[in-house]
Amino acid sequence: MELRNLKTFLYVAEQCSFSKAAILLNYSQSTVTAQIQKLEEELDILLFERINKTVRLTNAGQEFLKYAHEIIRTSEDAKKALKNLPIETGELRIAMAESIANTFFPEILERFHQLYPKIKVTLYTAGTDSLFHKLRHNEADLVYTLDKRIYSSEIVTVMEKKEEVFFVASPKHRLAEKNCLIEDLLGEDFLLTEKAMSYRRHLEEYLASKSLEIDPFLELGNVEILKSLVEKNAGISFLPEFTIKRQLEEQRLVKINIPEVFKVWRQLIYHKHKWVTASMKVMIDLIRDYEYDKKNFSQNKSL
Repeated sequence: MELRNLKTFLYVAEQCSFSKAAILLNYSQSTVTAQIQKLEEELDILLFERINKTVRLTNAGQEFLKYAHEIIRTSEDAKKALKNLPIETGELRIAMAESIANTFFPEILERFHQLYPKIKVTLYTAGTDSLFHKLRHNEADLVYTLDKRIYSSEIVTVMEKKEEVFFVASPKHRLAEKNCLIEDLLGEDFLLTEKAMSYRRHLEEYLASKSLEIDPFLELGNVEILKSLVEKNAGISFLPEFTIKRQLEEQRLVKINIPEVFKVWRQLIYHKHKWVTASMKVMIDLIRDYEYDKKNFSQNKSL
């Protein structure tokens, strides 16, 4: 039962005329007639008597009139209630790459919670395949991934940023800041992220194309621990620039220079059929602010 048909019924009942109702509704008279006929078919009753160009409610029509008013009133009340729903309530589920979660998301989450403390946030960290599984099965509202640039008709991309991935070592390492071939690195002790991580997979795909491979002595999902071990000169690693920016600036880590350039994309996405809730929009705006204007983001945080 469509609300527009109910509204048309109320207009016809009030005006006792199909033509007058059509004028008020800005419909053609045939449209009004079709809507009333549709309603009568659904209810399996005759709502109006049409005799000699007069229109009167039947007894059934009179009885139905009070229900039609109540349905329209309830619909309007529901619209008002949803429109006035406080933005600071609800739930938000975000799935992301572990390196993103550890590196800068705590600052974004802190700001989000300051603004909207009543919104429940659930974070999932996983590899690329698991992230997209959650997206496709509506187990996450937003996905913040680190991978090749994604082109898909199923998703909406609201933020993207290119990142380089480097081989890094302690300043004390014998290859620190030296120009090397990638083949020169293969005999070193490697500390790498787990194979499910996108940039690890891209590296192995590239090496396989050259019939090469790396056999790390440690695989670990926690980037912070990896960086700490590399700083202690326990080996070399392969990490995105945004995860090691501070360590590079403070010269606690250094790049190992090779001819190859490895790039990935940080992308914030959601499924095209996903309803964008108020809390989703707030989080999207905060992540964009952080990415594109971090200075102002930090200043606003301190206010």
